[in-house]
Amino acid sequence: MKEENKSPKSPVRMIYGIFMVFFYLCISVLLVFTPVFDNVHMILRIIMGVLFFIYGLFRGYRMWKNI
Repeated sequence: MKEENKSPKSPVRMIYGIFMVFFYLCISVLLVFTPVFDNVHMILRIIMGVLFFIYGLFRGYRMWKNI
């Protein structure tokens, strides 16, 4: 028996998902390429930026798969 997705495909949920994908991708760019977070060590900023970027892509892939 095929397991059904229990989350409804409402437009509000879809807009929220798109917003969160862009949010994570923008945070990753801010962490790595701008001086906004200068008080954090550069190596930690790069690691956090890469993780945010990968998680943003992962959320985008999951959202794309559910369309």
